[in-house]
Amino acid sequence: MKVFVTGATGYIGGSVAAKLIADGHQVSALVRSEARAAQARDKGINPVIGSLDDTNTLQTAVRASDAVINAASADHRGAVE
Repeated sequence: MKVFVTGATGYIGGSVAAKLIADGHQVSALVRSEARAAQARDKGINPVIGSLDDTNTLQTAVRASDAVINAASADHRGAVE
C-alpha cells in the first residue's frame, strides 16, 4: 500500500512511518527542507518537499496514495481538510 505521512520527521510520525516500512508499505512523507528529505531517504521514505500550506503539493501527494496519516498538526485546518 502507498501511504502518505505528514509529520514523519517527528517522533510520532517517524514511528508510524518506520512501522509501515517494516510491514512492507511504500511511504512518502512531507518534509520542509532538502536536509530533511535526505534524512527521510535514509530511512526508506520517499520525501515530498513542501509545507502544510502547500495545497497543491498536498493534494498531489494524497491523490497518489492509498492512505494518508496526518501526524503533523491537527490544528492546521487546511492540511486536515
